[in-house]
This record gives sequence, structure tokens and C-alpha cells, in this order.
Amino acid sequence: MKKIYFTLGILAIYRLLIFIPVPFVDISSLMSQTVDAWAAGGFGYLVMLMWGALENFAIIAIWVSPYITASIILQLLTSVVPSLEELTEQWEVGHNKINQYTRLLTVPMAFLQWIWMTYLMNSMLWWTAISTDIVTVLLVAFVLTVWGVWLVWLWELITEKWVSNGISLLIFASIVSGIFQKWYNSLTAWTDWIYVLLFMVAIVLVLILLSVFILKSVKEIPVIYTRSGKVQQSSILPIPMNPVGMVPIIFAMAFVSFPYLCFQLLHNFMPMNEKIATISNWIELHLNIYSSQPGWLAILCYVILIVAFTFLYAMITFSPDRISDNIQKRWGYVPWIRPGKATAKYINGVLMHLCLWWGLGLAVIACYTYIFNWVPFLQNIATALGGLPTVVTGSGIIIIVWVVQELINKISTDMVMKRYEKY
Repeated sequence: MKKIYFTLGILAIYRLLIFIPVPFVDISSLMSQTVDAWAAGGFGYLVMLMWGALENFAIIAIWVSPYITASIILQLLTSVVPSLEELTEQWEVGHNKINQYTRLLTVPMAFLQWIWMTYLMNSMLWWTAISTDIVTVLLVAFVLTVWGVWLVWLWELITEKWVSNGISLLIFASIVSGIFQKWYNSLTAWTDWIYVLLFMVAIVLVLILLSVFILKSVKEIPVIYTRSGKVQQSSILPIPMNPVGMVPIIFAMAFVSFPYLCFQLLHNFMPMNEKIATISNWIELHLNIYSSQPGWLAILCYVILIVAFTFLYAMITFSPDRISDNIQKRWGYVPWIRPGKATAKYINGVLMHLCLWWGLGLAVIACYTYIFNWVPFLQNIATALGGLPTVVTGSGIIIIVWVVQELINKISTDMVMKRYEKY
């Protein structure tokens, strides 16, 4: 109970910081422009993707993005840099060193990202929310970086208490609070609120069931270990259907939105350039993934990138050759498969098969809000209701399911250990 109370206290502090805006921002202009930008669609969807902290330009806006990017970079480097690869084999000591490198890399990445995001936010709010002179932008980036690093320390306190992974729990709190806020706004905006509520509940339940199926599905490969020609032990090599987590969505969103964000900034800095304006308008129409109703080209590119990055990240982070070598060194083998290269080929085939289905499932969950706009009978519902409400993104659903599952497992384990200690 002490762990739970401590975690609730940290979550309360975190949710308070969501409502504290960055200094040097014109608050009244920000709030008025935010309402208009929400109505335009693109800004509102960007805020939902960033879990709500951008709406008030809070001091912890997009706090998690630099840390996730830094951790992904370190994960990729561990498969390329031999010294980092050795750290992964040193268990807790190596894990702690890699975490320290991740924190150090987070600071410069956060500072650069805040500079870019300040210009982007101001451009989406028609250049009225904050001054964009270099001194103000650097000060804003410094403030956001300091609070972002402080928040890293805050979620590590939660992790040390062994209640849950701190970063995932804070994201979970943001998503859940955003769902209730979006629900309330939707129910007050629509006159036929009972149909809207039923529609929301049905969609969320379907997505939760699909996420549970994907997260809980595991391919079990039997492994037999022998000594002196006799079977000594049989074991299971579990390969989850979700071998790479949500990294493909993060990479795909970054790549598919890069042209849109770049040309938006170029168009705002050079509004008289007709060539840039033409390209910017075309990208806005066809490749704006931040819109609530993006073009089919943006959706297609998003799906292809999610599936492609699922395979790419699985190939980088998983090594069938290393798994096969470890099995062979312990005098083990997969039934009906020769040890060595044949085992590595078999494991690689299983991994690629799972990546295909996980990539497609991840793409469906990530794009469900876009798919709605292309389904005929849902278009009729949208016309009747005046629009289809979106209370949570697909990635948000996956995070909710994963965190709840982790919390249940952790609390159950703690309760079992408590009973053992009692007796």
C-alpha cells in the first residue's frame, strides 16, 4: 500500500505540471488560438498523439519523446558497436551503464527537439503564442529541457519502488485522463450522446481485445537438453507475437510526418516562395498524417512504414544466430531441427512470420481512426452524428493494455512473495 500511495502522489505531481505553461508564452493568446487550432483538426490530433501536454504548452510538453528516441538509438547501437554489445551481456551492471548513457543522450536531444517544437507550435498557432527571437527560443528550450530531465528522475523513483515501469505509468495516466476529457467534450457536444457513448465504448473494447490478443500471443519452440546422449531436461523458447513493441509506430510516424513538418516550417519562413507554397499545399493535402482525415497516400505510407520497421527492428534487436549458439553450447536442440545454422534459420523464419502479423495488426490499431473515414457505413454514422469521435489513439490503447497487464502481474507477484514470507 505504501508503494501505491507513493506512486499516486507522484502521478498527482505529474498531472499538476501538465497545467503549468512555459514562461514567455502569451497565455490568453495561447488559449484562444488553441481553441481555433483544435477546430482546424491538425493541432488537436497532434496534441492527442503527444498525450495532451502540448495543449497548454506545458513545461513538460512532449517530455517522453527525447528519452524514447535516445533509448531507441542506444538499442540500435548495441547491435553495431562491440563495446555496447558487451555491456548487454553484463546483466545488471551493463544495463545500468546503458541507462546512464541514455539519460546523457536525452539532454542534448531534448534541447534540440524543444527548439524545433517551439517553432512548430508557434506556426500551428499562427505565430501569436510566443516570440520566436533566438534568445526567447533558447530560454524556452532550456526550461523545457530542465523540467524534462527532472521528470526522468521522477519516473525513475516510481521504477525503484517496483510498482511499475515509471515512464509507461506516466504515459498511461496521460492517456486515461485524455480519454475522460475527450469523452466529456464529445458527450456535451453531441445531442444524441447515448449513441456516441455506445459507439466509443464498442470501438475501445474491440481495440482492447485485439491488443490483448496480440500482446499475449506467444509462439513456444520446444528445446531439449541432453547430457551423455540422454535427455536431461526439456524447455520452451517463447517468442512473443509482439517482439518489437511500439517502436515501429514511433519510427513510422517520424518518417511519414517529416516532409509535412519541414515544408510547413519552410512555408512559414518563406511565405512568398511560390514553389515551396505549391509543394507545401500538396503535402498538406496528401501527406499530412496529423490531420483527423488524412489522404489515402499518407495512410498507405504509414502502414507500409509500420510493417517495414517491424521487420527492420526485429532483425536488429533479435539475433537468431546468437540464440542458436546459446542452445547448442548448452547441448540443446529443437526437435526435428539440426543444431547450428538450421536452428537459426528456423528461429528466423518463426520471427519473420510473427513480425508480419504483428506489423499488420499494429498498423490496423494505429490507423483505426483514419480507416473510419473510408468505411461506407461508418461514413453514414459520421454524417448522422456530425463526425466520428476519437477519444484515444491506437498506440494509446496498446499502452493501456500493456501497463494494466504489467501492474496486475507485479501486484500478484508481490502478494505471492508476501505469503511466502509470512509462512
